[in-house]
Amino acid sequence: MSSKTLLTLQELAVQRLLKEEALANIALKNLPTAWLPQLLKQAYAGNHVNVLRTIVSSWPFPRLPLGALKRTSYLDTQAQVVLEEIDKLLIQEVCPRQYKLEVLDLRSVGQNYLDMRPGSMNNWLPQTSSETQEVAGHLKTGVKKPLKVVVDLFFMEAPLTQFLGYLLEWSDKRKGLLQLYCNELHIWSAFRFKHRKLSEKVNLEYVETLGLHDAFCNPVFLLNLASYLGCMRNLRKLSLTNIQEDNLISLEEKSYIIIQFTSQFLNLECLQKLHLETVPFLEGHLHQLLGSVKTPLDDLDVTHCTLSVSEWDSLSEFPCVSQLQQLNLQNVILTDLSPEPLRVLLVKAGPTLVTLDLEDCQIEDQYLHDILPALRSCLQLTKFSFYGNQISLHALRDLLHHTASLRKLRMELYPIPQESYDNSGTLHMELMREHCDELMDILKAIREPGKVFFGTERCFDCDNRYIYNKTPLCECQHYY
Repeated sequence: MSSKTLLTLQELAVQRLLKEEALANIALKNLPTAWLPQLLKQAYAGNHVNVLRTIVSSWPFPRLPLGALKRTSYLDTQAQVVLEEIDKLLIQEVCPRQYKLEVLDLRSVGQNYLDMRPGSMNNWLPQTSSETQEVAGHLKTGVKKPLKVVVDLFFMEAPLTQFLGYLLEWSDKRKGLLQLYCNELHIWSAFRFKHRKLSEKVNLEYVETLGLHDAFCNPVFLLNLASYLGCMRNLRKLSLTNIQEDNLISLEEKSYIIIQFTSQFLNLECLQKLHLETVPFLEGHLHQLLGSVKTPLDDLDVTHCTLSVSEWDSLSEFPCVSQLQQLNLQNVILTDLSPEPLRVLLVKAGPTLVTLDLEDCQIEDQYLHDILPALRSCLQLTKFSFYGNQISLHALRDLLHHTASLRKLRMELYPIPQESYDNSGTLHMELMREHCDELMDILKAIREPGKVFFGTERCFDCDNRYIYNKTPLCECQHYY
């Protein structure tokens, strides 16, 4: 009998149990443990609260991924039932023999996380050897181990969501019996954010992703956060977005804030991804930030930023950029900056670089000509985005010939040639078709292309970009 047939029989049995809850509560004690995740999923979806309570009270796995079921920021009835049942067990001296819960996972993981097909049993085991050792230690001493509650936290400008508020209150109420572990932390309303209070409630050492996003962020917040950033020793990704200049602080104060903040990067030994988008407050100090990163990055995004000549010239010199897999310089205007730092950076990261985004950098023919030999050395490249640059038909032909050796390219985004526009910038549709078709023919003669698209400049009014043979022209764009 096939595994697919067995699964169908299991689902039929689960449906029968849920229709007869009294029978389910009795039968649960004798059901194969591999059936319980599927039963939990369906009981949650059908709001069978009595069955939920029975399942949770004797959960036989170390992990319960509630986040795979919960799809709202509100505290729905089913989630409240699960948390209430766990809370009862927390304050009991002796728990049911079958109950093995150690980690309540509230992250929004995929639904297949609950499918107990062959090979997926490991999802329910402690994820690290250190966790296994901790469990063994507590068993020997007889001390009840605090429940680990793993959650992603998103602090917006509005009041806390009902669920998050409940969770923080629960951690206060059962202090010592449960510990919050944050995997992903994003902060939008920095001026309302109580960093000290969070550090008391959440184990920051396990934060792997940190995002600071606030168009009106007071940069002093970076100073307040600095010491806590140093505690995030497992941080792998840091995103800073819309950190605006503050005219109310002096240059000395600004320098002090930046020094204190960037010095904490020395403690981030696991950092792999650094994303900087629209960070006027840090402009002119990029060299301080990158100079403090001691681990090789695999992903560097510096977008919508204005770089000084000195920042740009030093970009390729830092050890942290030597093994990049992804480089994104979207909307960094390179017109008045030397192509040499980018050429050196492409040569240095060439053996590892997989994705290169130079979209809307206002690159022109000569600049492209200067970096082409370095681009040709990026043999691992699978995606190249070059939309929004002012490139002639002749230069694009040259570019395509230089990418002949890039056999792994699967996504290529090129600007429509400048000859497709008239002197006023109006798009000539027939010329565009001729030029784009010619370029595709050239590419097909060189190598087997993947997905290749040609795009116009962004529309001044709606910011949309017309993609040849893919998207409609916006109504506000002029063409003939």
